[in-house]
This record gives sequence, C-alpha cells and structure tokens, in this order.
Amino acid sequence: MNSRSRYVWAYAMIAPTLLGTVVFWCWPAIYSIYLSFLKSENFGMSNHWVGLANYQKLFKDQEFWHNLRNTLYYTVLFVPVTLVLSTFFAVLLNAKIRGQSAYRVIYFLPQVTMPAAAAMVWVVLFAHDYGLINYVLGTDVAWISDSRFAMFALVIVGVWGAIGFNMLLILAGLQGIPKALYEAASIDGAVRFRKFRYITLPLLTPTLFFTTIVLMIGATQIFDSIYLLIGKTNVALPDVRSLVYAYYQNSFVYYDQNYGAAIVDVLLVINLILTGLQFAFQKKWVNYD
Repeated sequence: MNSRSRYVWAYAMIAPTLLGTVVFWCWPAIYSIYLSFLKSENFGMSNHWVGLANYQKLFKDQEFWHNLRNTLYYTVLFVPVTLVLSTFFAVLLNAKIRGQSAYRVIYFLPQVTMPAAAAMVWVVLFAHDYGLINYVLGTDVAWISDSRFAMFALVIVGVWGAIGFNMLLILAGLQGIPKALYEAASIDGAVRFRKFRYITLPLLTPTLFFTTIVLMIGATQIFDSIYLLIGKTNVALPDVRSLVYAYYQNSFVYYDQNYGAAIVDVLLVINLILTGLQFAFQKKWVNYD
C-alpha cells in the first residue's frame, strides 16, 4: 500500500467523527452566532438584522451578570475539588490492591447512570424533613431550597458524577510513568511522599492540564443538575441559575432564540478566554520532559 492509499484510508476512518463534529458542534456554534445578530418573529419565519442589539440588552441585564457570577462560582468550587479527589482515587487505584477492577467499575458507575434517575435519588438524600444527609449529619438544612446551601448541593452532585471519568484519565497518565523512575528513587531511599512529589506529580502535569481544561469547560456548561435537582419553581433557582440554564429559559420557555443565542455566544467567548489563559500559563507548571 503506497503512502497515498494510507492517507485515503486514514481520512476515511476519521470521516464519521469529523462529519459528526461539523454537523453537531461547528454548525450549531456558527448558526448561534448568526442568530444573535437577528430578531426573529412569527416563530422564526421572519428574521430582521438588528446588529449588536441583543448583546447591548444582555450587558444591561442584571440577571445576566448574576447568572454569570453563579456559573463562575460553581466552576471555582467544582473544578479544584473534582481534580483533587480524582487524583487521589486514581493514585489509590494505581496501587496493587485487591479488587482493583471492582473499585474502578464502582467509581465509574455515575458516568453510566441516567441523570434523571440519579437526580431522583439525590433529591431524596437532600430532603429537608426525611433526607439521609440531614439524618447522618444531625443537621436541619433545606439543601436544595435554601439559597445558602443549594450551590453546595449542586457541587456535591457534580463532583460525584465527574470523579469516575476524570479518575480514569488521570489513572491512564499514572500508568504511563516509567516504573524504573520509582525503582531508582527507592534505591536512593526516597519515601512514598517524595516519590509522589518529585516523580508522580511532575510527570502527571500534562494529564492534569488536559483534565483541568475539560473540567472547566464542563463546569461552565452546567444545566442538567439545576434542571433536575433544583427545578424551575424552586425559590433558590435565581441563586444557582447558570448561563446555560438562562439560555434554555430564554430560547425554549420565552421563545427568544436570539437573546438565548447571545448568552451562549458570550459563554463561548468566556471558555475560549479561560482555555487560552490555561495554555498561556502552562509553561509555568506543566512538565513535558
């Protein structure tokens, strides 16, 4: 097989994924940008160019800034906790322990659990009067209806659901570290903490860098937990409503697709900025040697 034939087969193999990315990711993003500059009437049958009017309305809307604050607050809480716990469990499961495969399956189960079913269980656990969490902790807290605690409840559910997948990513990074480095460190008398500090952590930084980007993008797009756990009639909704939830409300409840498109476009820019900053500062902490 010549080189040209290999290239043809290579592109043929990635064509389904590439087509799916263009159809389900790139085109909706481009179309949402186009919609944000329009004013649609008659259920989208009539569109008028309004330029930056939707963005001007957006930046003057105090609810938008409140939703942005909620989104960033959730991200700041969710990402570090998930990253630390995922790394902790990955390190444990990378050790030689009995039942290692079973533990990996158990930690990964939230990834294959239907969000609606998981939310129903969490609603019962967080219940004010009969919830297991209040019973175990001996507290009297309305976790999902009190604006002081609703965000923390969302973070708990989010971390629970995200640990499994991110743990596997980090575990793959751990298994890629040469064993000879640990053997050499043991000969030099290094204890377990020093091995982790000077071998594991530096060589794991590329994986942690990728995982952080994935976690941050996912955190800024939180929607299902708010929709399923908090609900649209909850008094705590304004204090946990994210930008994606605001997009859903404006686009599918108030039928203002143009304003909703402006919201997600701003979120796209925010994610691009956050990702760009991470790439800009990666040289200060990511070790590729």
